[in-house]
Amino acid sequence: MAQYNGTLSHNQSLASYTSWRVGGCAERFYQPENKADLIAFIHSLPENEPIFWMGLGSNLLVRDGGIAGTVINTKNRLKVMQRIDNETVYIEAGVPCALVAKFCAEQGLVGAEFLAGIPGTMGGALKMNAGAFGGETWDIVTQVEVLRRRGESVTRKRDEFEVSYRHVQCHEKEWFLATHLHLQIGDTQVSQQRIKELLAKRAQTQPTNQPSCGSVFKNPQGDFAARLIEATGLKGYRIGGAQVSEKHANFIINTGNASAADIESLMGYVQKQVMLKQGVNLQTEVCMVGEQLKTTHIMRPEDFGCVGVLMGGNSAERAISLKSGVAVYEALIALGVNAQAIDVSDDIIESIKTYSIDRVFNIMHGRGGEDGILQGVLNVLGLPYTGSGVLASALAMDKLRTKLCWRGANLPTPNWSVLENEMDLDACADALGFPMIVKPALEGSSVGISKVTSRDELTKAFQVAMECGCEVYAEAWIHGKEYTVGILQGVALPVIHVTTPSGFYDYEAKYLSNTTEYHCPCGLSEEEENTLQTLALKSSHVLNVEGWARVDVFIDNQGQAQLIEINTVPGMTDHSLVPMAAKQAGIDFPALVWKILETSCRK
Repeated sequence: MAQYNGTLSHNQSLASYTSWRVGGCAERFYQPENKADLIAFIHSLPENEPIFWMGLGSNLLVRDGGIAGTVINTKNRLKVMQRIDNETVYIEAGVPCALVAKFCAEQGLVGAEFLAGIPGTMGGALKMNAGAFGGETWDIVTQVEVLRRRGESVTRKRDEFEVSYRHVQCHEKEWFLATHLHLQIGDTQVSQQRIKELLAKRAQTQPTNQPSCGSVFKNPQGDFAARLIEATGLKGYRIGGAQVSEKHANFIINTGNASAADIESLMGYVQKQVMLKQGVNLQTEVCMVGEQLKTTHIMRPEDFGCVGVLMGGNSAERAISLKSGVAVYEALIALGVNAQAIDVSDDIIESIKTYSIDRVFNIMHGRGGEDGILQGVLNVLGLPYTGSGVLASALAMDKLRTKLCWRGANLPTPNWSVLENEMDLDACADALGFPMIVKPALEGSSVGISKVTSRDELTKAFQVAMECGCEVYAEAWIHGKEYTVGILQGVALPVIHVTTPSGFYDYEAKYLSNTTEYHCPCGLSEEEENTLQTLALKSSHVLNVEGWARVDVFIDNQGQAQLIEINTVPGMTDHSLVPMAAKQAGIDFPALVWKILETSCRK
C-alpha cells in the first residue's frame, strides 16, 4: 500500500463512470494520483492480474456482470497539458479531448479543433483513432508514451503503429500514457470560433443531453451508418430502456432505465435488420467488456412462487376477462407454475388477501384492472405484477388522455371532439363530418362504441356512450385499413391486418363473429411493417407502457398511419390478437404466457 497514493476501491459500480450510465461492478477500481503513482501501482500488481483502462467511459459498454480484475480510471488524473515547442504540445491520457482542443486554440495552434467533438479522453482517442468532423486523432500524433505491464514507461514513434479507420494495432500489454501532437501556428480567435461552430453543430445533430456512447457503428466506405439505420426504419426503435436516437440514428441512448443487456441487444438487432434490408454489415465502434449477468432468463416454475391469476372484476369486459383468465391459468398449470385462479369481486384487497400469493398475473380487462387502480393496490401490498405500472395504466385506459399525450409527442392520431352534452353535437358534426366514431373514454373491447353516419345517429350514439358513465368523445372516421401491433418485452410482434365484412371492428366482430379475418403476415412490405412497428413502440414509450401491450392503428388511403388506442392488458382468448401475432413470431401460447409472467420480475 505504501507504494502508491491513489484511491483503490473494491466492487465499485461502473455505471456512474460510463457515458451510457450502465454497467456492473469492477472487482478492483483504482484512480491514480498522477502518472508516477500509476506507474508504481502497475508495477505492484501480480503479472497475471487482468487490467482494464477507463477514461471518460465513452465509446464503452460495460456489461451488467461487471469486470474481473483491476480497472484503472484516469479521468481527472493524468491531466497534464504542456506546449513543448512552437508546433508541438504534450497531452496526458486522462485529459478530455474537448479540453485538448480548447488548450491548443488558446496556445494559438490550429489543427486540433475536431477533438472538441470527441466525447472521450486523449487515451481513448489514441486507442481507437477517434475522429469527428473530418479529423482523426493519429493525423496529428508524432509520438506516444506507453506504459508496459511491469511498470516501465517508454516512448514510441507514430510509424511504429499500424493505424486505420477507428483502429490502432497496439503492442500487447502496453497502454497509452501521453502523446505529442504536431499542429500549425494559427489565430486563436479563428480556432476558438471553429470550435464553437463544431460544438454547435454537434448539439444540433446529436443527442448530447442524453446518456449515450457517441457513434455506435463505423461508417461503411462511401456511406453513413446513420443513413442506413434510418433507411431501415429504426429511428426510435427501443429494447427495454435502450433506444435508437430520434435525433441521430447512429446513437443509442439510455432513456433512463436501460441495462447494458438492453443496449447490447439493441445493437445486435440494428446490425441484423440493416444487414437484412440494406445488405450492409455494420461494424461497431464500441468497446464491449465484462461479463453478462448470469440471472437473466433461466427461470424455473418454482422461482415465481404462487401466482395469482386475477380475472373477472366488475367492468363491462368481465366476460372476456374470465375467458382470458382461464386460458392463462391453464397454461401456467401446464408449465408447472403454482397458480391460483382468482375471480376478483368488488373488494380487490379482500379478493387478493383470501389467497397466499407471491405475485400477480393481471388479466383483468377494463376499469378496475387496467386503469391503475389494481396496480396501485398491488404496489401497496408489495406484490409484483405483470404489465404496466399505475400511471401508464391510467393514461392508456383513458383514450382521451392517451390521444393528448400522443399529439403532444407529435405522433399521428385522428382528430376528435369532446362531447359533454347534446349541445356539442352540432359543432362536432361540423368539425369532423360523417362518418365518425363515438366512444366512451374509459372502456375497452369496443364497449359503448358506435359508428355514426348522420346527425340523428350521432344523438343516439352519444346517449349509448354516456351510459358507460365516463367522458365521451367523437373521433374522425379513418378511410383505410386497420392493423394491430402486439408488444412483448419491448419488442414489436408481427403486425396483423384486420378485416370485417361490415368494415367496423366492433364488439361483435371482435368476439362473436366468425367472418372477421386476421391476416398475419399483414400484407405490408418489410419496410412498411417495420415503420408501423416502430410507431407502435414510440406510442407505448410516450405513456411509459411496460411488459406487454397492443397498439391499434389505421393506415389511411393516403398512406398515413393513425394511432387509435393502446391496451395494456390485451385479451388472451381464442379470438385475441397478441397470441396470434406471437404465434407468427414462433411463440406458442404457453411460451407467451411465460414471457408475460417474466415481466412481473422487473417490479
